[in-house]
Amino acid sequence: MTGVHVSGGARVDEGAVARRVREVLAGVLGTPELADGITDATNVVHDLGINSIQMINFLLALEDEFDVELEFEELSFEQLESLPEIRRFVVAAMPDSP
Repeated sequence: MTGVHVSGGARVDEGAVARRVREVLAGVLGTPELADGITDATNVVHDLGINSIQMINFLLALEDEFDVELEFEELSFEQLESLPEIRRFVVAAMPDSP
């Protein structure tokens, strides 16, 4: 199982997180079937054409999907373009698992 460690040493299934991030993004863009075509190489801004309102909705939807509170002030523009960076940001915001 591919995973990353969060602060308490718990293991998170990175593949499952990636899938859920893609599904949330496709849903925000209004094209759920797009989720299967989104890869780590996909640039959210340039390839998918996400606008600023959609980006805000995407980040809020990620908070709901993963039950986390994202620190938007800590995000850089480059992180918002890259799915691997968005995934790492979400994983870092996850509470420790028991």
